[in-house]
Amino acid sequence: MYNKRVNVLVIDDDLATLETIKLYLSGNAIVTAVSNGRQALQQVIQQQFDVILLDIEMPVMNGFKTLEQLRNLEGCINIPVIMLTGKSDKYSVMNSIAMGIDGYLLKPVNKDALIEKITEVCEKRQQHQDKKVILAIDDDMSYLKQLNSFLQEEYHVVMINSTKLALDYLISHIPDLILLDYQMPLFNGVAMLSMIRQNENCKSTPVIVLSGFLEQKALLEFYQYSPAAYLVKPVSKDMLLEKIEQALLPNTEKGENV
Repeated sequence: MYNKRVNVLVIDDDLATLETIKLYLSGNAIVTAVSNGRQALQQVIQQQFDVILLDIEMPVMNGFKTLEQLRNLEGCINIPVIMLTGKSDKYSVMNSIAMGIDGYLLKPVNKDALIEKITEVCEKRQQHQDKKVILAIDDDMSYLKQLNSFLQEEYHVVMINSTKLALDYLISHIPDLILLDYQMPLFNGVAMLSMIRQNENCKSTPVIVLSGFLEQKALLEFYQYSPAAYLVKPVSKDMLLEKIEQALLPNTEKGENV
C-alpha cells in the first residue's frame, strides 16, 4: 500500500460494509467509520483525512449531498473521494464524475482493488504536491473537470466552484496561478479579481480570465487589476498551457519575450 499509514474516513449506513472495510484496511490505515453525512461533516472538522470512501444511498443525506457539503469545508476541498456503492446506473456514475470524485468502486468490493485504488489516489495527491498549484474558479464543475484533465499532468489543479469558498481558500493558501471565470453567481470575475488583489499574498499572483464572452466594458474593468491573459471559452488545451507557461515565467524572462 501507500508508504505511510493513511487516515481514511468511511461513510456508509451499512454496518457490514463498515466492518468489512475496517478489516480490509487493518494494518495499513487508520479507519474512521460513520453511518451518515452529518457525522462525516463533524469528523472532517475535527481531523484531517487522506482519503474518503463514500456511499451514495444513505439516510439523512445521500452521497451526492454529502460530497457537496464536504467540498464547502476548506479543509476538505482537495481530499480524494472514492465512491464505494452498489449503484452502477449511468446517472450515478456520470454525476459522481461531474462532482469531481477520484474513483468509483462497486460493492461488494475486492480487498486488493480497494487497497490499489486508495494507493493510487494517495500517490497522485503526493505527486500533485510537488507541482505548481493552479487555482481554477468556475461555478461549472464539469468545466473545472475539463480544465483539470488539460492540466493535471503538469500542474496540481485546485478546483473550486464557489467564489466564497475560493476567497476562504486564499486566506491560507497561495497558488502559483489563478484561472478565473467571468460569469459567476454572487461575484462576477471583475469583483472577484478586485478582492483577490486586496489579499496581500495574491497582489502579484498571475490571473488568467476565462469566459464565454468578454465585452469591451468588462475588458476595461479587468485591465486595472493586470490579468495575465483573457481567454474565450471554449479554450484549447494547447492555448491554455501556452498562456499559463507564459504567465508563470519570471518577470525578467517575460520582458525578454515581449
